[in-house]
Amino acid sequence: MYFATSDTGLFHALDAKTGAPVFSLDFKHWPMFSSPALAGDFAYLGSHDGRLLAINLKSKNLAWSFDTEGRKQNAAAYTKQDGVPNYEAVFFDFFYDDMVAGVAKMISTGAVLSSPAIAGDTILFGSADGTLYAIQ
Repeated sequence: MYFATSDTGLFHALDAKTGAPVFSLDFKHWPMFSSPALAGDFAYLGSHDGRLLAINLKSKNLAWSFDTEGRKQNAAAYTKQDGVPNYEAVFFDFFYDDMVAGVAKMISTGAVLSSPAIAGDTILFGSADGTLYAIQ
């Protein structure tokens, strides 16, 4: 079983029969809302930081990632030096309007909230930057 979390930014692999952890990968606490798409030895997963992640399930590591245009334009402003989200840069207060504005800024990283789809050798996914990506 494969899944990611929105609270810890972790990708988990569990043994389907026992539920025992097989491995997990830390993606710097960037939330992940999409479900992974599986094809061959890979799991493809969207991240709130504006990337499509390709995880090699045999080697248990990140094989490659694809940056959305939103990430290229805005992620640096909302990411700390160590790669974690810079929530302090976008959330100034806990008033409703401030929270809505902060979420909009975080979404501007080209967040990939949808689950990728595989069609032949093409990976399709949508981004909050308004683009439907098709990569091979």
